[in-house]
Amino acid sequence: MMLKIKQIGALLVTMSAMLVLFAGCGDKDDGGDKESLATLVAETVSSSTTTNKISTQGPSGITFEATIVSQGGDAEWCSFDLNKQVSSAGGNVGDPAYLYLDKNNSDDDRTARIDVTYTNGYSTSQTLTQRAAGFIDYDRSWGEQPEYRSDDAYIYKTYYATFVSNQFFPGGKLRNYSVCYDVDRHISHWVAYPIFRKVYETPALSRVNAFGYDPNDQMPVIPISDQQYIDRGYGVSGYDRGHMLPQASRYNNYEPNRMTYYATNMMPQNSTFNQKLWAGLEGKVRGWGGMGKYDTLYVVTGAAFKNSKTINNANGPIAVPSHCWKVLLRQRGDLNKQISECTADELKAIGFLFTNEYHDPDTTSPRDGVCTVKEIEELTGFTFFRNLDPAVADAVKTQKNISDWSGL
Repeated sequence: MMLKIKQIGALLVTMSAMLVLFAGCGDKDDGGDKESLATLVAETVSSSTTTNKISTQGPSGITFEATIVSQGGDAEWCSFDLNKQVSSAGGNVGDPAYLYLDKNNSDDDRTARIDVTYTNGYSTSQTLTQRAAGFIDYDRSWGEQPEYRSDDAYIYKTYYATFVSNQFFPGGKLRNYSVCYDVDRHISHWVAYPIFRKVYETPALSRVNAFGYDPNDQMPVIPISDQQYIDRGYGVSGYDRGHMLPQASRYNNYEPNRMTYYATNMMPQNSTFNQKLWAGLEGKVRGWGGMGKYDTLYVVTGAAFKNSKTINNANGPIAVPSHCWKVLLRQRGDLNKQISECTADELKAIGFLFTNEYHDPDTTSPRDGVCTVKEIEELTGFTFFRNLDPAVADAVKTQKNISDWSGL
């Protein structure tokens, strides 16, 4: 069973896969320690996902053993060891047990049953499902999602966070953002996310301001050694740690705001450009997010690399974008329908494209970067609006109607 960490593929986790699932009753000790639980971080993964994790918790001083009891398919594909078949693993409760998977190149889904037992008598059985090759588990409500492009250096990941209740939303776990991360360049090609101020920005909390690694408490793993080390900045004068998903678009709760400071959401940006022109564009984008009932704005923010410029970093050189861009999509009205069900006349889209360099803030405005989504496709090689009907997508990707976007 031979795997390479850089072959980690897309993990498109549905909301149900992020719920805690366990069987049997938990035991609590007399001291009020944690309830006994063992859960798969992701119960359903894509065909190209090659890592997963079992999380454990329970009373202190006990151990666990996890065993792969069965695995469907023509060959063994699930192991507790990266390089060989190992069917069991254990340790102290509180420690994780990492699973390593072969890619599924077959036309059928396959499952593995994993039993976990604790020395205090607790036991549970988990079922891991790996989808068939070619199965793309998109949520069609994610209107902005680009097509996934196969590359051994790319890791696709979606982060979920808990948002607190407000007068518009009962509270719960939602998608925070998705990334296409390049482990060779040490930067994301794009970050995709929704903006809906009623949910994502209300109540208006303060910024966390805590830059750091993605801790990999959600799958798939993006190795720490392949992330940017930017706790104290890039160490190069003239470059800021530029958020792709702006932290100001996630003021609802600590957790979603904290995630915007992950290294996977950062790109080196010219300082003046980031603080002036780009910040002005981000503010306008937030304003277009809407306060209606069905007017979510879908955004993809990304980088293009038309030169070989890099910044030295403790974990390897970070590619410096030659261009920074945004792609926007939303309904024209307040329609009670999924965006994937809309016609071209019911949607509006626009692109913004700037070189990653100094722009005079007195003479340059976001309007100067307006372009079509099609132009950004041609620059980057990524195809946007995967979840729209192809004819609808083609029509909206040629739009750049400034009058559709107030204040531009």
